[in-house]
Amino acid sequence: MFVITILATYLVTGVLLISAGPGNEDGHTSAATLRDRLICGLLAVLIVLHGASVANEVLLNSAHGFDFADVLNVISCLFAAIGLYAALQPGIRAVAGTDLVIAGALVAASMWMHPASTPPLSWQLKLHAVLSLLAYSFLAAGAVLAFASLLQDRQLRAAKVNRLSSVLPPLMATEQFLATLTTAGFVFLLMSVVSGFVFVEDLFAQHLTHKSALSLGALVIFGLLVAGRRVAGWRGRRMLHLYLAGFAVLVLAYFGSKIALEVILDKQWG
Repeated sequence: MFVITILATYLVTGVLLISAGPGNEDGHTSAATLRDRLICGLLAVLIVLHGASVANEVLLNSAHGFDFADVLNVISCLFAAIGLYAALQPGIRAVAGTDLVIAGALVAASMWMHPASTPPLSWQLKLHAVLSLLAYSFLAAGAVLAFASLLQDRQLRAAKVNRLSSVLPPLMATEQFLATLTTAGFVFLLMSVVSGFVFVEDLFAQHLTHKSALSLGALVIFGLLVAGRRVAGWRGRRMLHLYLAGFAVLVLAYFGSKIALEVILDKQWG
């Protein structure tokens, strides 16, 4: 029942925020402002409860490993937290709604997956896994935003105005939020890579060489993006394409390696 409540709340609040459009503090009625505060307050409570449930089940349970349903649950909670942060920022509430809808979809997907038998992990490996999922969640949220920005940029260049144009925030606002997500994702990805080299023993024996190489490649790409924006003021379509390329490498590093290791080779790491 608790999971159903979380799922319904993420989906409903997400749809409400998307339908409300970008949002603007100027001209907001007191009723609309109160509604937004109630939505954010309800989300904050549920995200805390959801996070506590996930932490108790996955992180604090020493006999529990990380199966794919756990991964989806952790990412859904993090996506919801990112959505809440976005909902508190004027002008990007539609982005928040999209993140919350994705969080709801991930919760639904985790409910349909059968629990897998996974070996227990040490706290060091769990810390490495959590850092990896934090990095992935921030950068995945940024990938959604980058893709939407490319669509919006194409429509603006073609002088087309439709429902998508009215829902998405201005490109300047999305670029600023994308920069925040990129920086946060890069920091957690750096911590994940370092912890992986420190905590994971014998990468070759555990078939993780390709995962490490791809993670390093993604780290370099996102590092270039962070440095390029701060030092050279990178922006626009080239930056968005580079971002999506970096995220594709990251997806291959984690999900591609996980599928190859657990499904094709029928092996576990850790």
